[in-house]
Amino acid sequence: MKKPIDHEKLHKYLSEHHLGSAAGLEHFASAKRMWADTQHAAVFHSLWLQVKEDQQDLERILKKLGREPHGLALLAEPWAKLLGKINLLNPLRQRRQTLAQTQLDVLTGLLNAKHNMWRTLLLMVGEEPTLDEALLSDLKLRAESQIRQLSEFSDSSWAERFR
Repeated sequence: MKKPIDHEKLHKYLSEHHLGSAAGLEHFASAKRMWADTQHAAVFHSLWLQVKEDQQDLERILKKLGREPHGLALLAEPWAKLLGKINLLNPLRQRRQTLAQTQLDVLTGLLNAKHNMWRTLLLMVGEEPTLDEALLSDLKLRAESQIRQLSEFSDSSWAERFR
């Protein structure tokens, strides 16, 4: 007989990702501000909105499980947001420097982490009735689209940062 999913572990896992999403949203807001007065503004505004919507979906999943973000994650959230806002990766918001590329690489990593969370949750669908397979499949596809959008931007604009 299989052991059931440990809801405390699932709650902790989702809370950790919620904490990461708070920092990630600030990182995307920072990128949105950095590229605001350029031809790329719409890309980053759109990505920020998409990441914000995904965070709201994560919060709804937590609520459907009868949970709120974990207490320790809530205590760390203001610090995570502050670090995202400060943008330690590129504090001077220099678009034509390698720090801008490093920031793009980190943003892609954040999106990959989110994608992996959705994949992991999809594996649990058959054993956790509160998980919505259709929503999780959509969230996984949305993460893949966001990764693709950011990669296409990075690929098409690399010369701006390296020449």
